[in-house]
Order: sequence, then structure tokens, then C-alpha cells
Amino acid sequence: MDYFLYAAAFFLGVAFMYLITRQVIRIYLNDEMRAYRREIRKKRKWWKPVLFPEVKVLKRHKEHYKREVEKLQGQLEEEAWQLDQHKQSGLDLLRKVEELRRENQELKIIVASPAGLKNRVPGTRGASDIRKGDAAPSDDTVTLYFGIPDHQGHFPADRSEPEYDNRKLFMVVTKKDSDRGELHYLSGDLDLKAINNVDYYLLPVCEISNIAGRNSANRVVQDEKGMVALVSGKWICNKKIRVKLV
Repeated sequence: MDYFLYAAAFFLGVAFMYLITRQVIRIYLNDEMRAYRREIRKKRKWWKPVLFPEVKVLKRHKEHYKREVEKLQGQLEEEAWQLDQHKQSGLDLLRKVEELRRENQELKIIVASPAGLKNRVPGTRGASDIRKGDAAPSDDTVTLYFGIPDHQGHFPADRSEPEYDNRKLFMVVTKKDSDRGELHYLSGDLDLKAINNVDYYLLPVCEISNIAGRNSANRVVQDEKGMVALVSGKWICNKKIRVKLV
């Protein structure tokens, strides 16, 4: 007799907890209860009753919301990447504006003081730029002209030019089929621009003996040539040019 009483009490307790749990779930899902009920009724099979049908519905919705969160997270990351790209584009534009401003300043200085810069013949070096010990050109000498180096002091070989123009700042003098060469700075129209942007134009391949006088200088003069080596398609500076600002 006691056994049946315990069994009845156990089942009553289970039934009571079921009703309580079901009621709590309904309270939490009060706003969506009608939609959940329709979904449960639609998927319910009368010949096979399911205990706590709300749990399956909740699990299904949880998976759905999880996928939505992952999708939104991906969209957020994409938007953040695009924002970074726009910021970088803005910084590039600001740098270009600053560069144009400095070029304008250079032009004003040149127009106001044409004698302030030494007149030169394009493609030649002034007598003050040539140091004793510089090799005289010979028939097997190859001369290559470059703009600014990269931040590591490298000049890509495929960007060299055999002829000088006023956008070139550096000259490599080498021999045919050689992977070694001399590196020279070419004083000219870009001196003031190089002074205003020493971090990009000069410091990767140059040692400046009097950088403290940068603000009052308008020319860059070579004191000692540098050396380069051709490695993996790049002329790499292994001895910096010594220059001074005047």
C-alpha cells in the first residue's frame, strides 16, 4: 500500500513540476506565445505526444537567432572594414593635399628667389657634388635613375630609368652584369621637397650630417657616395649616402 502511495506522490510531483515549468515558460514567452502555439499545433502529431513541446520550439528559434547574430556580426565586420578603408583614403587625400601645399611653397620660393637654387643642367651633377674617388664613366658603365626608395631603402630594379628627368633623386652607377653599384644623390629641383619629407625621401638611404639646419635649408648636397647591391630584383642600400643640407 505504501508503495502505491509513494508512486502516486512521485507522479503527482512530476505532473506538478511539469505544469509549473510550462507556466514559467509561458510567462517568459508571453509576447510570442500565440505564434509559438500556432507553431506547436502545426507540428504536433497526436499519435505521438511530445513532452515539453515548447523546448523544441525554443531550440529551433535559438538556432535561428544564432544564425542571425552571426550574419549581423559578419555585416558589422564588413562595415568596419569599409570604414577603415574610407579612413585610409581620407588620410591619403590629406597627405596629397599637404604635398601639394608644400610644392606650392617650393614654387613660391623659387619664383621669389630664383638665385636661391643653383642652376643645373638636367642629368648632371654639380662640381660640389662630386667627391674625389668617384669612378669615371667607362664604356661598360650602366647608369640607372630612380625616384624615392621604399621605407627599407630599396629601389626596385624594374622602376629604374636610363635617362634623367627632374623627378629623379638618386642614381645607381654599376657595371654590366654586376650586382654591385654606387649610389648617388642628385641635387636638383626636388631638393626642397626632399628636405620637407626627409623620412620618405632621404633617411632610408641617406645620413644627414646637419639635420638640425633643416628648417633654413633649401638644397641637399652629397658629401659621400653610398653603395647598393642587387638582390631579388631590388637595389638594396648597404652603405648610406652622406649628405648635408645647405
